[in-house]
Amino acid sequence: MSESLEQNIVSLLDEHVELAISTVQKLREEKLALEAEVARLNSDVLQRDAQIQELETRNSELRAASEQARLATEEERAEIRHRLEDLMAVLAESRAAVEDAESEIAFTVRSTAPDNEV
Repeated sequence: MSESLEQNIVSLLDEHVELAISTVQKLREEKLALEAEVARLNSDVLQRDAQIQELETRNSELRAASEQARLATEEERAEIRHRLEDLMAVLAESRAAVEDAESEIAFTVRSTAPDNEV
C-alpha cells in the first residue's frame, strides 16, 4: 500500500473515532438531561400524590362534617316537630277547656235567666 493511502485510512479512522467519541459524549449529555427530567417529573408526581392524598383526606373530613350537620339538622327538626305537636296538643286542650267553659257559662246564663227573656 502506498503511504498516502495508509494516511487516508488512518485519517478516516481518526475521524470515525472522533465522531464516535463525540456521539458518546452527546449521548451522555442527553442521558444526563433525561435523567434530570425524569427526576424532576418524579418529584412532581410525588408532590401531586401528596396533594391528592391531602385533598382526599380533606374531602373525607368534609363529608363527615356534612353528615354530622345533616344528622344534627334532622335531630333539630324532630325536636321542633315534637315541640310543635306538644304545643298543638296544649292548644287543643286549652280550646276544649274554653269551649267547655263557654258552654257551662251559656248553660248557667240560660238556666238563671227568667223564662220570658230566653
